[in-house]
Amino acid sequence: MDCKKTVIDQQNSFIERYTNHNTEIINFYGYKPGDQSEFERRSNLSANGREEALSKVIYNYMSQLDLTDKQLENIENLKRGHKVIIGGQQAGLFTGPLYTFHKIISIIVLANEQSEKLDTPVIPVFWIAGEDHDFDEVNHTYAYDRISRQLNKVKYSTLEPPEKSVSHYHFDKALVKDALNDMFSSIGETVHSKDIQSLIHKAIESSESWSEIFKVITHEVFKEYGLLLIDANDPELRSLEVPFFKEIIEKHEEVDSAFRNTQDQFAEVIKKRMILTDGNVHLFYEHDDKRQLIMYEDEKFYLNKDTDVTFTKDELLNLVEEHPERFSNNVVTRPLMEEYLFNTLSFIGGPSEIIYWGELKGVFDLFNIEMPIVTPRMRISYLTQEAKKCIDNYNLDLDTVLVDGIQSEKEKFIRAKASDEVLREIEEMKESQSQFHQKLIKEIGDDYQNRKLVEKNNQIHQHQYQYLIDRYLLNVERENEISMRHFEIVEHTLHPHHGLQERVWNPIQVMNQFGITMFSPSTYPPLRYTFKHITLEL
Repeated sequence: MDCKKTVIDQQNSFIERYTNHNTEIINFYGYKPGDQSEFERRSNLSANGREEALSKVIYNYMSQLDLTDKQLENIENLKRGHKVIIGGQQAGLFTGPLYTFHKIISIIVLANEQSEKLDTPVIPVFWIAGEDHDFDEVNHTYAYDRISRQLNKVKYSTLEPPEKSVSHYHFDKALVKDALNDMFSSIGETVHSKDIQSLIHKAIESSESWSEIFKVITHEVFKEYGLLLIDANDPELRSLEVPFFKEIIEKHEEVDSAFRNTQDQFAEVIKKRMILTDGNVHLFYEHDDKRQLIMYEDEKFYLNKDTDVTFTKDELLNLVEEHPERFSNNVVTRPLMEEYLFNTLSFIGGPSEIIYWGELKGVFDLFNIEMPIVTPRMRISYLTQEAKKCIDNYNLDLDTVLVDGIQSEKEKFIRAKASDEVLREIEEMKESQSQFHQKLIKEIGDDYQNRKLVEKNNQIHQHQYQYLIDRYLLNVERENEISMRHFEIVEHTLHPHHGLQERVWNPIQVMNQFGITMFSPSTYPPLRYTFKHITLEL
């Protein structure tokens, strides 16, 4: 695979400022991203003392899987207190968008690099956000149909979307298989399809909860790298979290104040707020099969003002002891819980997550927890030979296509194929109409009603002339149908839904074309960590 790097961050964008160590922004983080001396400084931090218990939890969580020697070795390394590179994501349908895999690849690449540079094992860990309950975010994906050149939405359709954590949701296996059939109906059958379908059917049959499907697929794809997996909603993990849950409840007013104050300060620098929550305890509690936000008001904790479900602080603390599996973090306290559990060298996040963490600096300080190195994940696109041929044939600029799509180049092409004489004559008529309009306005003077009528008449004429141009160009477009197909191929491959490929395409799309081992060490190119966008030519 050939590799090309592209700078896609606009000047003065948040990520551009952050990775260039803008002083105003870096003050809200503990370390400078991408600076090797910072990795060395962070690596000297003492272990937190929870590593042995945590390694047992992860081993038990992964024990039903076919663990590789490298994974078993990394579980031992975790037990010995070695640092981790960690990141997480919700469990999407068939793992969700490509950027989930790219986050995992980022974790693996950075762990390997730092193991080498620090001369000590650094462990790649992926945190499955199984406590999340927004099912609409994870119940669908997209498939690019190369025949119709359309992006089709593939959805797990259920009449009653769950309100509980996705790790507690026992899905309908037949419906997931229906979604898989829909996926392959769009992307088509290749020599690799049977292997991929077999893998996913195995994941469906061996899983009971929504997150388990994600766990099985992800493990099969990345096990040779030694990747460790943990579900944030794992009951054994919850038991380890009891002391910190209690501390959050005890300090809930201070936590909320620290968060709000830091967010206000950060918003003055970056001109926006990323975490939007009305919660003030920043924990969830699962009650009546619903994951509900805990609130505090008038000296009592409650779940919903419309119900009589309330708790005293002592009752809530006792519930944490008795039923820790019912509690989970929200976006404010999740990063702190992650740091409470793991000896982290670096957290890998997407652009929005990086901002989340900056808004939490005050909360980290409150608990006297040092924020790890917060590193933006790598961004990757795949250039198929079909799309590359189109780019070469029309002399398109790859960097421009990635950032802006092909609309401007497509319009240039159509204009070049159109008759200059026809376009010029219509433009001349438009200009003539404008000049005539100006003369009439002068003749009319200040009569408001007449001026209004002439203005309206001019707008109608201008609209009609523009309609002539648009219809003429549409006709030119239709006469060049084959070229339009080529532009569509480039757009849907590299700039689908007006954005980056990795935010829309599913990993199955790529694996179906290039093999089930597409992301394995034997096939995937040995990347070096970069903040630039990578395009891999397949």
